[in-house]
Amino acid sequence: MSEALVRAPEFPEGLTWLNSDRPLRLAEELRGRVLLLDFWTYCCINCVHMLPELRRLETEVADGPFSVIGVHSPKFDNERDPRNVRHALDRLDVAHPVVVDADRKVWSDYTVGAWPTMILVDAKGYVREEMRGEVPLDQLREKVLALLEEASD
Repeated sequence: MSEALVRAPEFPEGLTWLNSDRPLRLAEELRGRVLLLDFWTYCCINCVHMLPELRRLETEVADGPFSVIGVHSPKFDNERDPRNVRHALDRLDVAHPVVVDADRKVWSDYTVGAWPTMILVDAKGYVREEMRGEVPLDQLREKVLALLEEASD
């Protein structure tokens, strides 16, 4: 018996978005795209280790309907401040959109429990996979390409 798919929760309104000129919505700008939601925090070395891998993946599948969205979910109080997150994005060369999840609302909506956590959302808006920890690039690539192939059928 297969498990029922769960629709990805929409991003709450009122959150600060960095590297984006406006808040992004699953039902609007992101509709029809395969998404990798990267739940991270800049104080987590494992999260920081994943950033170059995500950059590589974004470059490799740049021509597909694929987006990485960072969800910065703080562990410590100073990480709640969007200015500190902005400094970290600049220092770590993060160019993809990042939502500042200061009160961990998105974290809670997606029932995340560890840093880093990557959640794959298919082009129809359903959560397809949750991966915790430092996920090898080959594994991420394989899963993303499979969802992109499925979306093109």
